[in-house]
Order: sequence, then structure tokens, then C-alpha cells
Amino acid sequence: MDATLQDEAVELTRDLVRIPSENPTGTEARVAERLEDYLLRLGLPVERDRVAEGRENVVAEIGGSASQPALVFLNHMDTVPAGEGWTRDPFAAEFADGKLWGRGACDMKGGLAAALVALKALKGKVDRGARPRRTVRCCMVVDEESPWMRGAAAAIERGRVGARDIVLACEPTRMRLVTAQKGAMWYEVLVSGRSAHASVPHAGADALLAAARAVLRLHAAAAALQASDPLLGRTTVVASVIAGGRKTNVVADRCRMEVDVRFVPPLGVGDARRLVEGAAAAACAETPGTAAEVRALSVDRPPVLADLGSEGGRILALALREGAGLAPEPAGVSYYSDAGLAAARTGSRQCFLLGPGSVEQAHGPDEFVDVGELRRAALVFARLTERFALGGG
Repeated sequence: MDATLQDEAVELTRDLVRIPSENPTGTEARVAERLEDYLLRLGLPVERDRVAEGRENVVAEIGGSASQPALVFLNHMDTVPAGEGWTRDPFAAEFADGKLWGRGACDMKGGLAAALVALKALKGKVDRGARPRRTVRCCMVVDEESPWMRGAAAAIERGRVGARDIVLACEPTRMRLVTAQKGAMWYEVLVSGRSAHASVPHAGADALLAAARAVLRLHAAAAALQASDPLLGRTTVVASVIAGGRKTNVVADRCRMEVDVRFVPPLGVGDARRLVEGAAAAACAETPGTAAEVRALSVDRPPVLADLGSEGGRILALALREGAGLAPEPAGVSYYSDAGLAAARTGSRQCFLLGPGSVEQAHGPDEFVDVGELRRAALVFARLTERFALGGG
């Protein structure tokens, strides 16, 4: 890949940052239009998969043998809302201090742009006579920044991602190859009790007290778990939202909580739910007259362990060495991604994360991506697509 294409990765990122695609306060529609235009100008056919009203996945590929696994870039078009606290315009895409600033710069419009420029580099080789043996597919999906991940789920359901495919989500990892992701489940806990005058609390059943006891029991239960993973650490819980009661002098007859559970193998989704249900049930038993109901607030997101020794791991390692001089080692993260959902739904152990930027800059004010790292990402992805599709060096 020449410097011109690396420059293009930076400029495409800048274009995408300037198009708001906030979730849940907006849609990805204008970003999808920009990406479709870019792909059509390359001479690639583009397909749209409807996910919801006004929200469509965008898919393009350079096709090889249908009998062979594909390399799938599974990248999301949405961002979290810009929010408050910025010292710069979150959609101006300014350059300063060797960085490109703006909402989505690192999570993950930079990685998405680098993958598309790598596809362009491969298309140039094909136009000059190279014959791809295997397919490289770019799936740009909606709704990653929600607990339901509807875009990735639709891509999997419609066969855009298969069990044999190598999947790469270009999330911000500082170009470190991530092979493991903690499980991540969200739950709503609804505690019911009985109201009474606060001067005679024994006449009621205090839902707030039961909820408080549930939080303490939940933390104690998580701390008592023996499961630990060398890449992912231990299971954690956070009771992140709590609301209840009606009036200062009335015993609370209801309380609602939201709980985040990040869990490691061998625990599964069922274990995470039982952890929450068990704490809530024990707390209510300790608080007579109360009861609790637990509901999932997310799609099932179990832990993910990719195989660095698989073909996908080996070819990614080679591309990193050739494109950036980096030697990958197994690494884990506590957040979840579309690649994690692909692994969970297909059973694949070839679903990885690799991209420019740091998760420390994601979701907060003054988000940025380092321009040099973005250029390196384009180079690494170009080496990856060439080696995978053409089998060449």
C-alpha cells in the first residue's frame, strides 16, 4: 500500500466523523449512504440489509471461492451520543497534535475506514489481473452501541458471517490483537413490596431495603466465585441504576435496579443470570413481604476465547509483523463487540479485535485517534487482505 492510500484512510475517517451517527439519538443512514457511494466508486456491488426502519447494514465484497471461508470485516457505523464536556466540536473532525478529534474517531470510524481502504488496495490488484482465491467481505452494521446489537445479529442470521469465516472487528485496541472478551450481561431487577406509613415501617414491606440487600449479596457472591482467567481476570458486578419509592414518609413498595455482570469462563449466560436471581431471592427472603423479578436487558453475550493458533490468528499475526513490526500475544478486554456476538452465535474461535485508537478515548468527550496509528492500521489491513485473498506476499 502506498502513502496515498494511507492518506485516504485518514481523509475517509474525517468524512465519517463529520456525519453524526449517534445511537440512540440518531441513525446510521447518512454514514451508510457515504459508504455506499465510496464502494460504488470502487466498482464494487453494494447490498443493503434492512435491520429496522431507516437502519440498514451495508455489505460489499471481493469474491473468491464460495467453498472457502471468508475474511469478514465486521464494523459498526453507529457511535454513542456526543454528550457534554467537549473542548472541541465533536463533529468538526479537527487535526491537532498528530490526532484526529471527534465523536467516533477511534470507536470505530477510523478502523472502519482503514478496512475499506484495504479493500480498495485489494480491488486495485484484482483490476490489474490478480485472481482472488478467497472472499474478503466488509459488513458495516448498525446498532452495535446498544445491548441488543441488532445489526450484527442480522448479518449473522442472513449468512454474511459464517462459522468457518475469520472475523475481524476493527475496534480501538491500539493495534494490539485481542483474542478474548469477557461475557457481558445486563439485567433489570424489579423488587415489589408493600407501602406503609414510615412511622410504622413494620406494617409494610420495604422494597428499597430488599434491593440494598440484593446489591450487597450480589457483590459477595461475585467475590466468592473461584473462576479466574489469565487474560480476563475475574467476574465483576455493578449495580449501575437504582430507583424506587414514592415519598419520604412512605415505605417503598417498589424498586427498580439495573445490573451489569462481566463474567469469565467457565461461567456462561445462565450462570450470570443465576447469580443475579440468587442474590435477589435471598435478599427478599431476608425482607418478608418482598419479591423480585429478573429480566434480561441485553442479547446473550457469553465470554469469547479466540484461537491465536488458528489460521485466522496466524494470518493476522503475519500481517501485524509485516505491516507494523508487531508480534501479537493473546490479550483480553472487558468490553463486548460485534465480533464477540459472531463468536457466540456461530461457535467460531476465529473472531478477533484489532484497530487503531484506545478504548480509553472511546465514549467520552474529546475522543481522538492517532493519525500515525490510523495509517499503520490501513497498512496492516492491506497486508491481511492481500495474503488472505491472493495468498501472496
